[in-house]
Formats: sequence, C-alpha cells, structure tokens
Amino acid sequence: MTNGKHDQGMYNGTALPAIELRELVLLKRMLLFTHEDEKYLQLAGSILSSQTAALLDKWYEYILTNDYLSHYFTQNGQQDINYIKDLQPRFESWINSLCYPPQNEKWLKYEQLIHQHYEGKPVTEFNMTSIPATFFRYLVTFIYPATASVRAFLTNKGHHAPEVDKMQQAWFKAVCLSVILWCYPETQPANQS
Repeated sequence: MTNGKHDQGMYNGTALPAIELRELVLLKRMLLFTHEDEKYLQLAGSILSSQTAALLDKWYEYILTNDYLSHYFTQNGQQDINYIKDLQPRFESWINSLCYPPQNEKWLKYEQLIHQHYEGKPVTEFNMTSIPATFFRYLVTFIYPATASVRAFLTNKGHHAPEVDKMQQAWFKAVCLSVILWCYPETQPANQS
C-alpha cells in the first residue's frame, strides 16, 4: 500500500512482472552486497540461529508497544496470541533463509509469498490468517530496529568488534533486500502519479 492506495501489484492495468534472478543481482549490486557480505551473513546466521526466539521477543516488544504496528497483531481489537505464535516459525525461517541463501528462484518465491502476506492477500502456503495490508512506510522503517537490535545478539559469542560490525552491515543489506522484495510491486514507475 503506497500513499493510501492499494495497487495490488498493478500499474496501468498491467501486472508487474515477478523479479527475475538478474534483477536480484542488480538490486544486490545497488546495496553494495559483496561476497564478503555473504560470508559475514552466514557467520551472523550461525550466531543468530540459537537466539532467534530471544531476537523475536525483542522485535515483538518493539512492535507491540507501538499501537500503529501492534494493530497488525490483533483480532477484534485484542492482541492475537495465536497469530503471534504462528508467526514465530515464519520469522525463524526468514532469518535462516536470509543468512543461509542460496538466493535462487525458490528463495525469491518465498520472499514474494511474504510480500503477498503483507499486501493482505491470503497465502495458502503459510496456513495463516491474512493481515490488513501493511503500509510501505512501516516495512521500510522497521529496517532500522531489525538491524540495530541484532547487534546485541551478534556480540554474544565473543567475536571482536570489527567482525560484529561486518556481520551487522551484511545483515542490514540483507534485510534491506528482503524489504525491497516485499514492497517491490507496490511502488510505481517514476512517470506514474
């Protein structure tokens, strides 16, 4: 959803094409995502994999204390504990797929399913209730909390500060890439008003 308009992945009545692997490479280049980043992202994954529950608790704490975000975790005006529990394995899977790619067509399909979920479309593969369409601004602005909060977890295994910095930068770029993919069809070409 952009500027209050839900374009359902369309512009000028034409469906936007799915992102191809070539475009993924170009997006990674724009993010200055390197082979070194891949190495440090995998190292981050090896550290985060045993701490995902605590990391998710930190994210949930942030989300649920902000009513404009917690709205996405409610049903009939009440916090939906079942939905939050259902999300945990999805978030854990996303963290692992982010840190241990191959970033191939299967990975892209998973990212596109997440996009559909954020668009408010039912995703049968997730076997979860759909949520209201998530505003672009909330997905993009969550990049910082998702990146800043991970640092404390990356330092838990005794790595030196320069390594932690590189892991956090790789994580930041990977989160940016995911959010770009989740929002990709929702943006319009520059010549569209």
